[in-house]
Amino acid sequence: MARPPLFLYPEGGVFMKNVKGLSKIIGVILLVVMVTLAVLTYWHPGARTTLNGDHPNAVNRRKVVRVVALGDSLTQGVGDQQDKGGYTQRLQAMIHRRDKVKVIMHNYGKSGDRSDQIETRLVNSKAMQQQVKKSQAIVMTVGGNDLLQTLTKNVTINQQSQLNTQLENAEAAYQKKLKHLLNTVRHYNPTAPIFLYSIYNPVYVYFANIDQVTNAVDDWNTATKKTASQYQDLHWVDINRALSVGQFKSATQQAKLKRSSQDINNGKISTKTFQETILASDASDELNNYLSPVDHFHPNAKGYRLMTRYVFQEMQAHQQWLLK
Repeated sequence: MARPPLFLYPEGGVFMKNVKGLSKIIGVILLVVMVTLAVLTYWHPGARTTLNGDHPNAVNRRKVVRVVALGDSLTQGVGDQQDKGGYTQRLQAMIHRRDKVKVIMHNYGKSGDRSDQIETRLVNSKAMQQQVKKSQAIVMTVGGNDLLQTLTKNVTINQQSQLNTQLENAEAAYQKKLKHLLNTVRHYNPTAPIFLYSIYNPVYVYFANIDQVTNAVDDWNTATKKTASQYQDLHWVDINRALSVGQFKSATQQAKLKRSSQDINNGKISTKTFQETILASDASDELNNYLSPVDHFHPNAKGYRLMTRYVFQEMQAHQQWLLK
């Protein structure tokens, strides 16, 4: 006679109960593991960027944040053919959309301003001072006009050692001015994080073979980043390569640019050609897809969208300004 199935035996019933009990234990363990992983995922500093409704810190998020933008023409939004205020209005909209908070944006950018002129405006304006004091975050573009002033005076120097001396002196002078500006900003607001943009080479696609301009921009950024590292809660937003090379991102494309530039300018650059390129007023085209065809210098709408993404990512990586 065939033996009945195991589950009909008393010991089989015990076995099945043990199996069910073991399944419950395994289920509890899995639940604990899943919860632990979820907590680690949400709290890991690089795992989530936006404080949406599911974020553990979302309950402590401010309902309204104030962002102040200080700087030159890049903050003013010059070159934006869509007339959306450059990166500032786009950043305001992005923070509102992604973080679900109301954003009050104050744009204090002024075309042509050097570092010392930005500071002078801040020192002389009670309105700017009050908004800086009340801000939760400060975004800055500075340094491009300081370097431009030096390059237009010295770009035709043939002796590399003499050019290096001029650039080094100008760079040292700029770092002192930058420190003075940052100290003034910190005087009015000691705690709000500052997000400082790098500068970029607006004429790279035309003079890709002229290392003296590229090296000057790189050295300027290196020195500025070092100065910035001396300040607490000051974060570097590096747009140099992205805006300088534009759509020519690969090594092959950049090598082709250098060969083309060499054929045109034979490895030399004059003050006239440099100024005509970056100060052109009747241009109808621009080789760099991220820069304005009007002046070959400022970002266009695409360039400002890139600037917005870069600073937003940095602001999300340091989120304390969004919290109460």
